[in-house]
Amino acid sequence: MADLRPRRTLALAGAVALVVVLTVLRGPVILLAAGTVGIVVGAVLVLLPLLRADPVDWDWRPDLEHDLPPEPGIAELHRTLAPTPRDTGAPARLHALVTVLAADRSPHGVGGDGPLATYLAAPPRPLGLPEVERVVADLEALPAPTEET
Repeated sequence: MADLRPRRTLALAGAVALVVVLTVLRGPVILLAAGTVGIVVGAVLVLLPLLRADPVDWDWRPDLEHDLPPEPGIAELHRTLAPTPRDTGAPARLHALVTVLAADRSPHGVGGDGPLATYLAAPPRPLGLPEVERVVADLEALPAPTEET
């Protein structure tokens, strides 16, 4: 790939020369016009990154009393179950989450050959929705942890 620095430098020098020539021909009004264009272009370049999609759930408004706030970690759960193509760590995070939940529900380990035991025994990998449903159903079938008072 060719180095673009000489082209950029030449284009910048040409733009500066054009502003100087127009200022000499038309007076300082052209400086005001060039400054306005520069500010508009700068504002657009600053605003473009802010307009990109983000994973924040902006529908939740904590000031409304009748709305229930989402459960903690719901956005992380969504990113884990439906990761973007560039998110290669999602299967490992899901595996770690399921491991912690299984250990919380069954401190002595998950036995048998059900979907949960099979998933926990295998290395982390992406799961499809039907397999996630089977693992969650098997996880829900574990006895609930008891609170010791």
